[in-house]
Amino acid sequence: MAPLTRSGFDRLCAATAMSLVFWLHGPARADTHIGATAQVVNSVTGTLASTRQPQVLRAGIDVFQNETIDTAYASATRVVFADQTQLSVGPASQVVLDRFVFDPNPSASAVAVSMVKGVARFSTGLLPKPDYQIRTPSCVIGVRGTVFTMIVSAARDSWVSVEEGQTSVTAQNVTVIVNAGQTPFVAFGQPPTPPSASTAPPPVTTQMDALLQTSVPAVPPPGNPPPGGPPPGGPYGPPPDGGGYQPGGYYPGGGYVPLPGFGGGFGGQL
Repeated sequence: MAPLTRSGFDRLCAATAMSLVFWLHGPARADTHIGATAQVVNSVTGTLASTRQPQVLRAGIDVFQNETIDTAYASATRVVFADQTQLSVGPASQVVLDRFVFDPNPSASAVAVSMVKGVARFSTGLLPKPDYQIRTPSCVIGVRGTVFTMIVSAARDSWVSVEEGQTSVTAQNVTVIVNAGQTPFVAFGQPPTPPSASTAPPPVTTQMDALLQTSVPAVPPPGNPPPGGPPPGGPYGPPPDGGGYQPGGYYPGGGYVPLPGFGGGFGGQL
C-alpha cells in the first residue's frame, strides 16, 4: 500500500467531514412534510423542531411535523394537511403541529395539534375521527366530524365553540360532549363547564375571518365554500354578570370591558 501523501490526507479529512455533516443533517434527520400553507396574511413564521430557527411563511410553503406556527398581531394563516384537514390560525396565536400520519390503514393514522395561545379554527379531513386529538393548556378535544373554533387566553383558559358536528372536551378527568351551537369554558386546572348556547363571535374570531378573506388561497380548499363565507366563530360563556361574555372582555349593555389576562383582549386590533 502506497504511503498517504499530505494532499491525500487532506482529501480524506474533507471527505470524512462531509460525511459527518450529511449524517447529522441529511435525510436521516429530515423533517416530515405534512401539508402546506394555503393562505398567509401579514406576519407569520414557522419554526422547525430540528432547527429552532423561525422562518417567514408564505402561501404555498410546506409545513412539517413538530413545526410551531406563530402569527403576529393583525396576521393569520390557513394550513391544509395531506388529508384535507384545515387549520386556520388567527392573530397573536401559536399552534404546534405535533403529529400527522396519513396511512391507508386507519389504525396507523393520527393527527395531533397543540393550541398554545390565541385563536384557531379546526376542520376535520378524511381521516377517521378518533384519529384526531387537539390539545390546549387546559383541555383535550376529541372530534367527531367537526368544525370548531378554540380560543386560549394568556391565563391558559380555553373556550371551544362547535360550529358543525360534535366534540368531546376533557379536563381534570371530566368529559363533556359539545354539539353544534354550543361552547364550554375550561379554566386552567379546572373541569369544563357544561356547554352553553353559542352567542355572537368575539372580536378575535371575526378578525381572523376578516384577515383570511383578504387573501387569495394558494391551495384551493376541498369542496365548495359554505354559503355566505366561512362559518362564524362561536360564543364564549359563561357570562360573568348576565352580559355577553367574550374572551378578552364582555359587553354589559353594549360596552366592551377588557378582562384580566388578555391585555385588553385579542380583538383590540379591530
